[in-house]
Amino acid sequence: MLLTVLGASGTYPRPGGACNGYLLQDDAVEVVLDLGNGCMSNLVRWADFTQLDGVIITHLHIDHFGDLYPLYYALRFHPQKPWGLPLYQPGGCLELLGRILSEDAKGYLPQVFRERDINEEEDLSIGKMTFRFYPITHMIDGYSVRVIGEGWSLAYSSDTMPSQNLVKAAEGVDLFICESTLPKEMEREASLGHMTSHQAAEIAKEARVKCLLLTHIWPTFDPQKIAREAAEVFDGHIEVAKEGMQINLEG
Repeated sequence: MLLTVLGASGTYPRPGGACNGYLLQDDAVEVVLDLGNGCMSNLVRWADFTQLDGVIITHLHIDHFGDLYPLYYALRFHPQKPWGLPLYQPGGCLELLGRILSEDAKGYLPQVFRERDINEEEDLSIGKMTFRFYPITHMIDGYSVRVIGEGWSLAYSSDTMPSQNLVKAAEGVDLFICESTLPKEMEREASLGHMTSHQAAEIAKEARVKCLLLTHIWPTFDPQKIAREAAEVFDGHIEVAKEGMQINLEG
């Protein structure tokens, strides 16, 4: 399985960057996990958007779903009408997208995207990948995701405060993509629904993950400083997510 980072910035993009998004390519199956602001321009570098097998949105904050708009228009006006892309989300995504569209454009949303709700009670299988969802502790409803393939596993925190659900999602995975929005001294600010470098590392340590990929770092802060702080707590392998980074998880 090849993971490509489409976007890694928290809330707003760094210069030349993008917000949250990841492309999972397992054999011939391609799934996008979140598609925040700026991710579409990177997606088209690495995949044919007309051939995607699904898009999963973990929660309905704009930095996690904003580029559904350009994806919608790219599909809607494509001459071959490759409509019906499965869109897995916590509920209400198309209704939210439609709020700033004209009535005509809004009417095409359920044709272009085939909306499906996700929840913690039902696993999702796409190709040989199984997606399992764990409720997050954030300002709005959403999910962390555990992905299990043939001989590999990863977890993605989405945006969340520390919780036992997050530990369960990440338990023993090969790769843990975890938000580390703030430096360690800003734990009080993180209590609004995010994590610090130390908190992300503590979850990685408790879950006994093999590799920690730090993401969703606010552009205000130095990612290498965040990584150094995480290393004070977690002694496993640590990387900082960057647009275009690719990680090969082999069975």
